[in-house]
Amino acid sequence: MGDGADAAGTGGTRGHPVIWAAVALGAAYLGSAALCCSYAAASRANFVDLHVYRMGASAALHGIDVYQPRYYWLSFTYPPFAALVFVPGTVIPFSLAAAVLTAGSVLALPVILYLALRLPSPVTRLAPRQAIIAALGTAAVAIWLEPVRTALTYGQIDLWIDAAVLFDLRQEEDSRWKGAAIGVAAGIKLTPAIFAVYLLVTRRYRAAAGGPGKSNAAAVAAAAFAATVLLAFLVLPASSAHYWGGMFLSPDHIAQVQDVENQSLLGAMARTFGTAHPGSAWLVMAALIAVTGLLLAGRAYGRGDEATGFALCAVTGLLISPISWSHHWVLAIPALPLAAVALYRGRDRRPLALTVLGTAAVAGLAAIGWARLARSVPSTGWLHLGTKALVYSEIYVLAGLAVIVVAMGAALTTRR
Repeated sequence: MGDGADAAGTGGTRGHPVIWAAVALGAAYLGSAALCCSYAAASRANFVDLHVYRMGASAALHGIDVYQPRYYWLSFTYPPFAALVFVPGTVIPFSLAAAVLTAGSVLALPVILYLALRLPSPVTRLAPRQAIIAALGTAAVAIWLEPVRTALTYGQIDLWIDAAVLFDLRQEEDSRWKGAAIGVAAGIKLTPAIFAVYLLVTRRYRAAAGGPGKSNAAAVAAAAFAATVLLAFLVLPASSAHYWGGMFLSPDHIAQVQDVENQSLLGAMARTFGTAHPGSAWLVMAALIAVTGLLLAGRAYGRGDEATGFALCAVTGLLISPISWSHHWVLAIPALPLAAVALYRGRDRRPLALTVLGTAAVAGLAAIGWARLARSVPSTGWLHLGTKALVYSEIYVLAGLAVIVVAMGAALTTRR
């Protein structure tokens, strides 16, 4: 549905019901979020990652290598630029920093969903008012999904990072700043760097002279990321040399890859094979998934479907990253409402059985998140899990692989 049709359809007398619906859903979301945040504040996690952020920033302020201090057994594991970004959080009391971070995350969730539903797509793009209503309604239940709840309880910035990525993709193609937010986000956490590769795969690296609709977003993303690295080298030369000298290539500096909270392909293979070092088998599988996922995402973009391109790129990045904690999977949450909209709008163009199956799959994925199955596993003995615990420990990875397989099947069917 086009924006013009939406403006006509919701103007005049029909505008007020839409506004009241948005107000009611907004109130419902705030109520749901308040309850979820109360749970987060009472959790034993105690905003542990926020403590780590502040620890790294404090080390940067005092001229110490940001990777030396420890908060209990935890160290600062992000690029050195991130320590500079977190400095403002050290000049205010911890309780205030936790409140600001939590409030920002709560606001970011419906924004993320809104931006995803407004991405260019012939199938899933909603008009502005429709997207607002859908985003608020979805957010009221999505905040209870395990990745979001974990991000809130740990004091993570994942929702902020995701909002930056989607904001960037939502910008017009001829915007001179398109790609900058992705580059900066990658400078804070490396995971969003997959979207810079996505911009490259979709050939958004050179603006055509005088041609609207062309983009140099990939070049801008690369320049923005390089700027974060350079700035960190200027301010934190020792920490930067430590990190970029090879530390970032080793997932062991973050945690044991077999940790059940690591919902990446590497973590799943480590637990399945009973070894912390799957070696070349993981490299081959990760390369195949990376190429397949990015090609499928690029193909979607070529059809004018940036929404599907985003979803496939997000899932691909989460699978191939050596460490993808369960809270990192908030990046894939917008794929659920996007899939729901696509199923609803295409219900008349496909067999009923496929629509029912697809709806059941979306509902099943949401149920997995609400039930927190990925965390219903033993806290030790990760290389020797029983069958049931092993499946639970890899549930996000299995879902991500299923998404890639379904996308491949859809691409082959469309080609035939």
